[in-house]
Amino acid sequence: MRKATISMRNKILLFMMIALGMASCDRQTVYHHYEHVADQGWEKTDTVKFEIGPIKETGTYGETLEFRTDGLFPFLGIHITVEQTIKPRGIMLRHSQMCELMNQDGSQKGSGISFYQSPFPLDDIELQQGDTLCVSVFHNMKREILPGISNIGIRLSGAH
Repeated sequence: MRKATISMRNKILLFMMIALGMASCDRQTVYHHYEHVADQGWEKTDTVKFEIGPIKETGTYGETLEFRTDGLFPFLGIHITVEQTIKPRGIMLRHSQMCELMNQDGSQKGSGISFYQSPFPLDDIELQQGDTLCVSVFHNMKREILPGISNIGIRLSGAH
């Protein structure tokens, strides 16, 4: 009796179909976008900005900050500040947060192989229909340029 085998190509295609199917089931995501950070590193003066909206439904939204890093990031975590402006109402929010990207032993906390993705929930935010959310992210580290961060992303999850 011949043993059924799946070729590597077919395994990759099957994996991609499953991943796409799972992503398409994520109906809660209202916005999900990454911005690239300069190859030489994230400079202290570089603010990463996102503009989300207009919002279609009034409600409480979950917000997640995401980092993609590689093995060159020299610290266990990164201290960031997130500033948000809800337009046209002019509401301004600001908070700082420590995002732990690595374990105490230096291993990555995020998921991945050569690049690691790490999500960090932010506070829920109340948005009204028609609002636009402007998000600015910058780091508060002593080092002027942070190597090892390739992308910074924001995910906004549906109203609840």
